[in-house]
Amino acid sequence: MGNHQLRIITLFFLTLCIVLYFYTAKQQAYYDHQARPAINDILMDIGQWQKQPLLEHLSSAARKTTSDQQIEQLLIRYQQFGALQSFEPLQFSRLASVFSLLGDSKINYQTNAKFELTEGHINITLVNENGHYKIYNLSINPVTQ
Repeated sequence: MGNHQLRIITLFFLTLCIVLYFYTAKQQAYYDHQARPAINDILMDIGQWQKQPLLEHLSSAARKTTSDQQIEQLLIRYQQFGALQSFEPLQFSRLASVFSLLGDSKINYQTNAKFELTEGHINITLVNENGHYKIYNLSINPVTQ
């Protein structure tokens, strides 16, 4: 491979990185305005770890792939944290935004949260279904001190 080809390939990847940077910045601005308030409401609504509020906020894809028993086990796990009390400002995941270019549009945010009994790290992925943001994936892990 000659120097000229290497320069063209390098320029291509540099341009791609710049385009993706601006694309994800635009996505972040849009979703910070559109989805962030919905995520705040969703987290506070499901933060008591009761089944019905969680089911109301699950996407159809999440419902199809998750059994009732798995939901019960998840709720038992999250109940060990205690009720959600507060969380830090949500952080948009630019990497998830880039991967959404290859498939369904998914929005991912992360935050650290304070629960009744401990602290945890929340990672939530949403999809837009009929104009409403629904949970596609939710994981909460304890923060180790």
